[in-house]
Amino acid sequence: MNTDTVLSGNLKDFGLVEILQIVELGGMTGAIHLKQSTGRMGILYFNEGKLANASELDPGALALGDVLQQLGMTTYHHIEEAYAQQLQDPLGKRIGERLVMMNVITEQQLREALRMKTLWTARELSMWSDGHYEFIASPNVQKLLPYGEASLDIEVVRATMEMVRYSDEWEGLQNVLPQGMRTMLQLAPTIPYAMRFDIRSLELFTHVNLYRRVRRIASALRRPELDVARELGQLAQQRFLVAVYQEAQQSNGQKVRLPDPAEKLRLENFELLNLISRMEQEWETKHSPTEQLSTLVTFINWTMDALAETCRVNGIDLDPQTLHTLMVNENLWHMGSYEFRVDHNHIDVENFIALCYEILNGDIKKAAGFYDESSMVLQRLLSCIFEMINGRVANPRERIENQEVWEAMFEQFALQRS
Repeated sequence: MNTDTVLSGNLKDFGLVEILQIVELGGMTGAIHLKQSTGRMGILYFNEGKLANASELDPGALALGDVLQQLGMTTYHHIEEAYAQQLQDPLGKRIGERLVMMNVITEQQLREALRMKTLWTARELSMWSDGHYEFIASPNVQKLLPYGEASLDIEVVRATMEMVRYSDEWEGLQNVLPQGMRTMLQLAPTIPYAMRFDIRSLELFTHVNLYRRVRRIASALRRPELDVARELGQLAQQRFLVAVYQEAQQSNGQKVRLPDPAEKLRLENFELLNLISRMEQEWETKHSPTEQLSTLVTFINWTMDALAETCRVNGIDLDPQTLHTLMVNENLWHMGSYEFRVDHNHIDVENFIALCYEILNGDIKKAAGFYDESSMVLQRLLSCIFEMINGRVANPRERIENQEVWEAMFEQFALQRS
């Protein structure tokens, strides 16, 4: 995939609103990658000049679960249930899709929440007054978007209007909520005179004690965070609440954390290069059709082993039905009347080899058809597994590099009939 950096610079010299306008005017496809010295990152994706998606790499970043709660579409308990399912099945459906399957939200509500999350993330990124930006151009936005998501195609003018309005709001809140939606609050130690508060203020005080951060308070209240921030800001200006100062953590070259449980689901630690090197060495020793086809099955098993190990390092257990579920969802679980035997994320290699010997040593026309279908199915399955793993890598530049390495390896796997 051809990619190129066509815009780069410092946010002190050029604001995000202006950058978006350039992208829109040029009808550009790609991603703007923002990075601060603290290690915080933000990514805005574009499809032909329209905003396709946006995300932020930070423990306090806005998550879809926050948006769904703040829009009153679902509850914390439903979201936790969907997260628990996702942690067991990292290659399966994402939280929004799971909530739809659970009949908690509708497809229309999910799309509305995804659009709102993109706009709210973009407006927050527009507040960055320093940091570096670069625009990574790409001929295909799907190669850049994580998780194989569809482009939301939001008009840039709507996004920039949201950014400007948000900036105006925070001019009056910055002094009392210095870290924006991440600001941690506590009740003032003492109030030297008797006060009577309305029900809404008492509710806010209770939630400050329980949840501390503005964003978490808003999610718990199931109200939009800007509305809640405005009310908390007023209480802070009246000195009933005080912000707890937190020093920004330097990344020191370490990967930036995501909100939980997204942090457990990211797969930057997946040992892709080691796996590919091992595959290439093994492939060089295989020459006959049966050896090559069975080796592709072995490669699928190796990849699932590497995924299971990465999940273990991340603190989760890979569901033993992950591979079988993926094969069924992608209609790659059989070839004609033959069904792959799958147990604990491993395809039965010996059973498949027996089939290869039976067919490839028989009628030449039947053997040729079997060979072509087998190679197509196995390579497609291996590719599907990789795409789902790579989609869970947060950094778009790293995803692009992984894709290039993977595609180069598949060129070596061009099977030759003999």
